[in-house]
Amino acid sequence: MRNLFLNPPLAYPIIFLGFFLLIGGCNRHVRLGSDDTMQKTLPRIEKLFEETKVICFGRMLIRVPSASTVVFGWTEVDSSIEYAKGYSKRIDELVDSSLIEVEKERIFMRESDYKRLPLYGSILDGAVPGQKIVIGSKDRVGYSAESFIPIEDDLFVQSFVSLMPKEDIVSRLNLVASKLRLRSIQEIPSEEGICIEGGFVPSQYQYERTRIGIRLKEFPDVHLSVEAHKNLMYLPEGNSPRLLRESASQHANAAGLAPVFARIEVLRDQVRQLSAWKGEEFAARTPSYKKSKSVHEFRFHSMGSIDDPFHPELDIRLDSGVEGNVKAKVEPSITDEEALALWDKILPTIRLRQASDATSTTLSTPKTPLGSVSNTGETCPRSGWWECLETGRMDADRHRHFTEGEEFPPALVTGYVSLWRFLIGDADRIAAVKWKLVEYDNALSATPGSTEDGALRGDNNPEDEHA
Repeated sequence: MRNLFLNPPLAYPIIFLGFFLLIGGCNRHVRLGSDDTMQKTLPRIEKLFEETKVICFGRMLIRVPSASTVVFGWTEVDSSIEYAKGYSKRIDELVDSSLIEVEKERIFMRESDYKRLPLYGSILDGAVPGQKIVIGSKDRVGYSAESFIPIEDDLFVQSFVSLMPKEDIVSRLNLVASKLRLRSIQEIPSEEGICIEGGFVPSQYQYERTRIGIRLKEFPDVHLSVEAHKNLMYLPEGNSPRLLRESASQHANAAGLAPVFARIEVLRDQVRQLSAWKGEEFAARTPSYKKSKSVHEFRFHSMGSIDDPFHPELDIRLDSGVEGNVKAKVEPSITDEEALALWDKILPTIRLRQASDATSTTLSTPKTPLGSVSNTGETCPRSGWWECLETGRMDADRHRHFTEGEEFPPALVTGYVSLWRFLIGDADRIAAVKWKLVEYDNALSATPGSTEDGALRGDNNPEDEHA
């Protein structure tokens, strides 16, 4: 999408391709294996994992510290797909903005292009109520398309760069849109399919890619990312860290930087098995150079299998010393031993999701609409924040959190009472009241107004400026 959201959710996890790929010629090795690291007591890391949470991304699970922020990045489910919490009411504005961009590109169109692409500039309806599809063209060969899918209060946006003129565009987009449903960050679905930010898409697809970033409150400069990418008809051999280092070493020597790279400390260099993935693991501490600080750069890469959604290419990366999404900007807040221990705590938890992992699907059934009113004594139909509609003065906050299935209580109210009760000084009364739903549940935050995953949305663009 073309920056259609004024305040978009985090869109891309940091892309880690940095210093350590250039160290093929280094000769200083400080090997710290898993056993060496875990023999030491590392209180900060142990404390970090006292409470954890399980996150579903793609077809996989990962266990991370409860206080960490999870950032969903680039996602493909047949097409690229983005999520915007609370944007369904702005769909007309976003469709108009998308169409304006399409109209700007008319200057590149020729008369013969219109004959081949007669839908250029059209707005079509999709399978989901309220869904709108804007048709354009990026290359004058095929169609580009943006599909805006409102689901309750939220919005998903599919984007295709090129669809052939003979292809049924609406059917192609509806392949995913018609199956897409909302999903809370806590939900782990039982059925086969792909977890994306804010949603879940069942079944299998030709193109599947998910990325997440993990941000740690205790170590704000440490960024960890995981990407799972379904291979098509070949394996990504060119992404091998070993081959990349060999190639980069040649360039480093040619540029006269070999002495710098010779000072890089290799903490680990081995073949490692992670669940179903056998791959290359490389962990290093880069030297300081000019304005760049000495930082950690770790990577695990497995090629996966051909055309197998359950054995995709897996790429895991960790960087320390990140500030403002610029790598090697600040001194790391974590030691070599702690970085390896953190790495070894998280990596083994990454695995395929099984049906037995499922949690309750609180968003798989229709929500109780915001503004719904219930009475004292009735059962709460939807976890969230409710407002007492009693007009008299109350002794407690009018806004209270109730869990689905909990009975709505009465309220202690100061208001009109009989003369007798007023004279004896008892102006308070227990009253049956009405409760109105004003905000859906946020299980990771105890106050209204946070994002669904408990993260504060702000200046946290996770795309690395030095990618």
